[in-house]
Amino acid sequence: MLKLIDRMELPQWYDENKMVLLVVDPYTVYLYWQLAFSQCKAIKEHQQVLRLFELPPEQLAHEQPGLLNSILLPAFTDNWYFNELKPGCRYQADMGWEQNGVFYSIIKSNTVNMPPAAPSATTSQAKWRPVEHLQETAIIPAALPTQTVKELIQQMSFYMGINEAS
Repeated sequence: MLKLIDRMELPQWYDENKMVLLVVDPYTVYLYWQLAFSQCKAIKEHQQVLRLFELPPEQLAHEQPGLLNSILLPAFTDNWYFNELKPGCRYQADMGWEQNGVFYSIIKSNTVNMPPAAPSATTSQAKWRPVEHLQETAIIPAALPTQTVKELIQQMSFYMGINEAS
C-alpha cells in the first residue's frame, strides 16, 4: 500500500486563475501564475503583458500606483523575477494585454511589502510587550496523538480510495 502512495503524483495544472508575488530579498520579488484553460483560450490571440506597479504607502492610499515595468511575455512563460526594486516599498503585479493603447487586465497579484535593506538603527519602531503578559497567555501543549503510524496509513488509504488488497 505504501508503494501506491509513493506512485501518486500531484497534478501539473489545477485549472484556476492564480498569481502570487513573493519577496526574495529587499531588492527582488518573484512572481508566478497559472491561468485557467478558459482564460488561456480567451487571450490566445493577444501578446501577454506583465506589469509591475509601485503602490503608494498605506497612509497615502488615495494616490495612484506608479507603473515601474511593462514586459511583453515570451510564449509559455509562467514566472518572472523583478530586480533592483526599492526596499521598504509596496508592489503589485498585473497581467493582461494591450490593444490600441488600452491595457486589459486579466489577473492581479497580491501586494507585497518589501523589507528594509538594513536593520533599524533605532528601537523606537519596535513594539515592546511586557513579559508578564506573555506568561499569562502561555499555551499549554496538547496531548500527543495516540495513533500508530500503521493506523494513520490505514486512515489515509481509506480517504484516498486505496484498499489494502491492491
